[in-house]
Amino acid sequence: MSRRFQAGRAGPGRPDEGTRTLRAAVIVVAAVAITVALLTQLGPGRRTSPTVTGGASGPGTTTTTLPSTTTTTPQAVPPSSIRLQVLNGLQSGTLSAQWSAKLHASPGYQTLPPDNTTLVDPTSTIYIVHPGYLAEAKALARTVGLPTSAVVTTVPPPTSAPIPSVDRQEADLVLVVGQSLASQA
Repeated sequence: MSRRFQAGRAGPGRPDEGTRTLRAAVIVVAAVAITVALLTQLGPGRRTSPTVTGGASGPGTTTTTLPSTTTTTPQAVPPSSIRLQVLNGLQSGTLSAQWSAKLHASPGYQTLPPDNTTLVDPTSTIYIVHPGYLAEAKALARTVGLPTSAVVTTVPPPTSAPIPSVDRQEADLVLVVGQSLASQA
């Protein structure tokens, strides 16, 4: 039998087992490099886990699904782009005006006219009015010296939250100044 027709043996025009393994390894390395390059081009600030905003489905819904092995932190919206409503939970003094001025001056929030809560609320709390502001709410908590547990993650805020209806319509975030922030105004 000639060498050219013997099964499993290399001959003219037929790669041996080592060559086939090398080719397969090169293809796998190339595929990984292409995948890494594509994921790198997404850049920081892109959500990398399944995300739905704007509602459960239908118009206004955005879903992005990427491999769960890649994680990035969503880039926060700058304070100057956030409409912040400061409410006086103690309903005495000028706490909301003082905190509004302070947060407008630094770090530069777009503060809305100060107001009182709809009922006395001595707890300092941050409410997220519109979806997509969780990172910003946590940053606000750090800025004012509250723990991130002070952020209510229910969006929109529950109807039991002491937020006047006009403030729910205009703000992205609502800070209720309670007892823990009163002495820092």
